[in-house]
Amino acid sequence: MLLTSLVIIAVLLTSYLVISTDRLNHINRASVSMFTGVLVWVIFSFSGNNIHNTNLNHYVLKAVEVILFLLATNSIISIMSNNGVFDSLKTWLRMKNAKALLWSLTLITFCISANVDNLTTSILMISIMTQVVVSNSQRAIYSVAILIAANLGGSFTVIGDITNLYLWTHQVVTASTFAAGLILPAIVSLILFNILVSTLLIGRVEVSSALSDFSDEVYMPKWQKITLLLVGLASIWFVPTFSSLTSLPPFLGALTVLALILMIDGIFNFKNYRNRSFIRRKIFLTNDYVGTHLILYILGCGLGIGALVECGALSYIGNWLMSNVHNVYIYGGVIGLVSGVIDNIPLVLIGLHVFPVDFTSSTADFAVNGLYWQLLSFCSAFGCSFLFIGSLAGHVVADSQNIRLSYYFRHFTWRVLLAWVAGIVVFYLIH
Repeated sequence: MLLTSLVIIAVLLTSYLVISTDRLNHINRASVSMFTGVLVWVIFSFSGNNIHNTNLNHYVLKAVEVILFLLATNSIISIMSNNGVFDSLKTWLRMKNAKALLWSLTLITFCISANVDNLTTSILMISIMTQVVVSNSQRAIYSVAILIAANLGGSFTVIGDITNLYLWTHQVVTASTFAAGLILPAIVSLILFNILVSTLLIGRVEVSSALSDFSDEVYMPKWQKITLLLVGLASIWFVPTFSSLTSLPPFLGALTVLALILMIDGIFNFKNYRNRSFIRRKIFLTNDYVGTHLILYILGCGLGIGALVECGALSYIGNWLMSNVHNVYIYGGVIGLVSGVIDNIPLVLIGLHVFPVDFTSSTADFAVNGLYWQLLSFCSAFGCSFLFIGSLAGHVVADSQNIRLSYYFRHFTWRVLLAWVAGIVVFYLIH
């Protein structure tokens, strides 16, 4: 078993190294994740261990729950965007004051990301910002600010980040307590980062002379857009309550919300479905990072870490840490730093399975809503911003604006680090 564990660890480390350097090797990270996830289970089975389908299905089902939730929320935001719900933001954000635009973009992103996952929010806000700002240098700064705001906004709610969805579906956190414990550190970190990054904004914003929106092609009255927005966001926010009241998986609530939004969309656009300009607008936000790519990547990560759990490697590591370290702030700090290089999804899955949740206590660090789980979320969600290669949202931002790793490291890494430390200090003080 020891040899099997070492081989599996070596394979996973190699795959995550390939994934982290995908901008250099140009190998699709989703394909690497899925291939590795299957390979480690093959290694595990060939080592003479009996694999029960129930064990394998457990990791598959947990990944599928997260995938379905993400696809549902992405589709909801896409329907809103397709109907011009967010078009008014483009007009409102046409401001010349560079610092005012920074705060406006980040606050909107922060609020949306708390209700929708940070990947979907980043895609939405980047698409809006690029239709307002002309200068490529200014776009790069605002894009990174959107990324940080999306990661921070998603860090304090169970539906705002892929990693938080895993914590929630594994029942180690509850929605209200989780948000109450992390919202203040997230806000402080955002404020400090905005203050630091505002020094990069020199002069006034180069605003686009014309907006490339769909105002002439969307026939939905303003009251219908407002209705769609309010129903959509309120319904998404109600998903944690739905799950708590019914004890059903969160993805069922998200799919129910999607069904409701689709019905409203159908009623409001009953007369428009034969209009060609309307049909052309029915393009979802789904891109290379959402859809098949997302499914394969998350499923591959779930399978890979599942093999580590089954071979006993994570239990051994957890026991050693409990005996020799036993400090949740050190655990969180290490995870935060490492997530800047290695994607935060597998890191959180590792952190989730290294220590067993203590269901018998209400005050221990590893109890439900314990300090460890909150630190795991905050440090991984923000730590992945040290370098944009630490998250899928970071890759979206970098690819859309052609941001180089050296440029990001030189201008933003130290600013993110200071904001992260400030958030940790606030977290320590309030707990």
